[in-house]
Amino acid sequence: TDCGRCWGAGTSLRRSLLFPSPLEAGLGHRASASAATAAIPPSTLARGIGGPGGGLQRRGAASSRVRAAPQESQEPVAQPSRGSFGSRFLQQALREEDARKRARDGAADDTAGAGYAAGQEREQPMDEREALTRIQMQRLFKDLPGHVSVTSAYLMHCRGALSPKVVPPLGKVGGDKDFEEVFKDERDKFRNGRRMEVLRRRRKRRNYMLLNSGYEEPEPRYEAEEQEFTAPWRAKSMAEDVWKAEYYTHLYRKAHADIPEHEPLATRHDRLSDVTAEAYRRHVLDQNRPVLTHELADFENPYMMKRSALERVLQERCTRNQLDERVMPRLLERHPDLVRLRAEAPMPPEVLEPLAAFRGDSRWSFDARERLAQKLEGASAALGTLAEAGGAGDVLGVLPENAPVDPDQVAGVCHPWKNHVGFESTVPRGKTGGTKFGQPTPALQAQVLRTRYPTLQRVAHTLPADPKWRAHVVRTIRVLERQKDWDFQSKLNAVNKLKEVYDQLKPSAEYNRDLDEKLPLNRVPSHLKRKFARDKQYVKTYPKRFKLKKSFTRYRASLTATAPMKISPAKVNFK
Repeated sequence: TDCGRCWGAGTSLRRSLLFPSPLEAGLGHRASASAATAAIPPSTLARGIGGPGGGLQRRGAASSRVRAAPQESQEPVAQPSRGSFGSRFLQQALREEDARKRARDGAADDTAGAGYAAGQEREQPMDEREALTRIQMQRLFKDLPGHVSVTSAYLMHCRGALSPKVVPPLGKVGGDKDFEEVFKDERDKFRNGRRMEVLRRRRKRRNYMLLNSGYEEPEPRYEAEEQEFTAPWRAKSMAEDVWKAEYYTHLYRKAHADIPEHEPLATRHDRLSDVTAEAYRRHVLDQNRPVLTHELADFENPYMMKRSALERVLQERCTRNQLDERVMPRLLERHPDLVRLRAEAPMPPEVLEPLAAFRGDSRWSFDARERLAQKLEGASAALGTLAEAGGAGDVLGVLPENAPVDPDQVAGVCHPWKNHVGFESTVPRGKTGGTKFGQPTPALQAQVLRTRYPTLQRVAHTLPADPKWRAHVVRTIRVLERQKDWDFQSKLNAVNKLKEVYDQLKPSAEYNRDLDEKLPLNRVPSHLKRKFARDKQYVKTYPKRFKLKKSFTRYRASLTATAPMKISPAKVNFK
């Protein structure tokens, strides 16, 4: 019976030492192993339990040598007698347990410091005790919200059941900081925080648009499997673009060499010979200009064509990081061929069109071929007049520049003024992508583009009858005509709304009468002012009939009127 009891105790001890449970590992399985060892009779330990040693005996001896902790002072331990593996294993376990216990006691003595015995805990300051107690209450309220009283919390605080541990515990009532005061303070903070969280959660509005993401179906992505999208083909297309850029550069120089200019900067002249040479040169270049393959681009300027081809090669084959990408534009600007081509490049229409408009040309075009067509049309008309009249005749009258003004020269608006409609610009306009791509230009924008001086004549009619309100509207029209930051449609809307507002107002005389009644002024006659208050300014005086002069406008009454506007003699005679 004893052997069976001892064998069971030895088996449990080996299991607890070799395979400890999580509870034993956290709370100290060594105490249970010591208790199990104490339950074994000494005679059984000396005699040994278990089977013969063999290979397990040697492994146990090796493990004992490895796991033995060095001790500063150890008591002499008797050498174990030769016996079974079980007895040697239990003896080794007892020695290791004693060594661990002595090591723990030594570490506790070192951390306690001088003046504290082994096992005695350090007394904490009052501020630290209060802070730790507050942490205990916060954790306790989170674990057991609404189920803890002051008495229960104080008992757990004194027993050390709460973490972190407070040494010594606070007093329940009395002292600098009693436990009950800290408990109530933390309880009120916990309740207020929970109440605010509930209010915050109730007041929060749900955004159903974000909650309901709707039906989502991933779009299939099809990889390009054609041969043209492989790396060798891309390299060949880039090399082809570079060759095309070099070819167009040679063609551009050849065209200028075979069809030279009459004199330097001949493109700025409007002679028939210069226009004809430029038109023929443009025709030859357009007929033989290549189109880039890699990026599908068409450039009239050889500088832009070569820059685009070189930029594509550098971007796809030479750049390694962001630094290379940043210095790539500077490298292209300093390329010798690009510097030479940039100096030889023709001027864009944004340079010459404002000069022609400022000079007063109403029939002109930046495109040399269209300008040549205009000149040939005028020459044909002049030759036809000479042939019909049989002499010089009235040749100047039939030229397009001297033709009478057509009231319908602006589509949709009666515009019978001369030299108000200019030439059509060749600056590229419109959108290159998006929903507006390919749509025609709005009618109002097309009219403004054709007009040299886009005035607000079309809204300068049906002005208010009151002189002051009329003066306000006229002043607004004159200011908006010279305003560059407004688009034309906004100017028209502003003037029309202003006229509608003044049509609904009372006459200005009523407002003046009410203001004079509520805000009296010290009106001094002129002769008294010159005599007694020469340097004082009381009321600003205006010249005679200034309201009539201010409200007078030279605009036409209506754009659809065919007869000129009738002006009364009183408005014409300002004296």
